[in-house]
Amino acid sequence: MLSSDLYDESQYATRDMHSVWQQLRKSDGLQRQRTPDGQEFLAALRYADVREVLGDPAVFSSAYSTMLTVRGAGDVAAGAAIHLVDPPLHSDVKRVFTPLMTAQATQRLQQGITDRMSELFETVRGRKSFDFCESMVTLPMTITGLLMGIPQSEWTVTGRATVRAMGGVAAAESEYQRRFDLFEAHTTIMSVLGEVLEDAPPPDSVSGRCPATAPLVGDATRDVPLLNAYAFLMGANPTVPQTINQTLILLAGDDDLWSWFTRQEETDQRFVDEALRWASPVNHVLRRATADTVVAGTEVPAGSLVSAWIASANRDEEEFADPFRFVPDRSPNHHLAFGLGVHRCIGQHVAALGMKIFFDLWRRNVRSFSLDGDPKHLVSNFLNGIVCLPLAVTWK
Repeated sequence: MLSSDLYDESQYATRDMHSVWQQLRKSDGLQRQRTPDGQEFLAALRYADVREVLGDPAVFSSAYSTMLTVRGAGDVAAGAAIHLVDPPLHSDVKRVFTPLMTAQATQRLQQGITDRMSELFETVRGRKSFDFCESMVTLPMTITGLLMGIPQSEWTVTGRATVRAMGGVAAAESEYQRRFDLFEAHTTIMSVLGEVLEDAPPPDSVSGRCPATAPLVGDATRDVPLLNAYAFLMGANPTVPQTINQTLILLAGDDDLWSWFTRQEETDQRFVDEALRWASPVNHVLRRATADTVVAGTEVPAGSLVSAWIASANRDEEEFADPFRFVPDRSPNHHLAFGLGVHRCIGQHVAALGMKIFFDLWRRNVRSFSLDGDPKHLVSNFLNGIVCLPLAVTWK
């Protein structure tokens, strides 16, 4: 029997949720759901409904939490971190970092990212079999490390901690152990970022600009610069590697797609956009209604929690032709992997560049590859993650 329990985190590590979401999209209105502790929430699963929720920050506030698993009094960074503040404060905070994130600014990072990623490739070159996730744990740091102002000596520990902080590397032996692992990971990240901020990072880095957020927020009871540095790191690090992981699984099992991929001279934006649509690293984002409203015929009282299921929207048959097929040159492709509206990912240009560079390097260095075991998935209803990806590789 089809389960409509969207909260249950264990199922995200063991089943394909797209069949569940596809069935639920056929139902009228928003879906009424309940967490294990009795908290009610509404779920938007259709593309049009997700767009409506994400596109109206005045009615659907981010200043509480973006994750279903974080409720109660809200996120500890609520009202202070860039992704947890609403306009007009959000615009003020975003303006601090925008000069580092424009398409033009991103292009200046290209050579540095290419050099660092090439060095990472050299650490696995020649190995016939390896766990991609383990061997490439610093992959996101080759993109965000210098941008964040984090010393390279801290990239490995930070990379490992961000994976663990996303929900654990596998099903834990107990819920207590899982929560302890999460706490330890978050503590590690906070410690690294705290030291970076204390050491006066370069002013042209994200960490170097984080102190400017404190007077904007005006909350002396919290370390606002640290909360924003943490938000950027945790926002940036999952998207690139998880999109790459999911795409590699697809390329490893589809000879026609791999043949197409190897014939390309370079990776263009259409392939990256389709990879993002396909992978949808973020399953959902949470909003809280600030006023009574109606979405898809469903009454949404003020104070209601509404989850917008991006991963479901990105396979909606009403928006995408043949949505369960990877179309490498799909156009148009209005995927929502980076979000929508004022909260659309500020680092989208950097992320897209990093993925282009990776796929170009993979094409130039790898003759063929296949899965060398079953991938292991993250235990999380928030992130669509792979934590173990065994590959058998033939190098050029």
